[in-house]
Amino acid sequence: MAEALDTFELKHVSTTYSEDGEGNVLTHFNCRGNAAGFGLVYDTAVFYNLTSNVESGRLKRIGHAFARNGSYILGHGEGTWERVPGEHAWKTEVIFELDGPRIKSVGELRLDSETHSGINYSVDD
Repeated sequence: MAEALDTFELKHVSTTYSEDGEGNVLTHFNCRGNAAGFGLVYDTAVFYNLTSNVESGRLKRIGHAFARNGSYILGHGEGTWERVPGEHAWKTEVIFELDGPRIKSVGELRLDSETHSGINYSVDD
């Protein structure tokens, strides 16, 4: 895997639901917290068709990171989620397009601790 850039630790704030034009049920996990290299982060992880009989699926993440120096970046990306067997937890992997570079964000969203945490990696092109 590529070079680890930093870690992220996000706390669950709320969950909302919607449906897209193709009939997919979307579960939006809204979180806030910190990413070591970016600062304060607001993040929404959008799970497609997160149902009890599905083990993995499509995932989108969208959010902002706000640095202490007043700058901020918008990030959005797509990837996958995979259910952790026997738990209310999901492994997540997303390639983020930032306001310039790309990063690979690998983590785990857990309901028992209401956290989404993991590691951000550089992306080798």
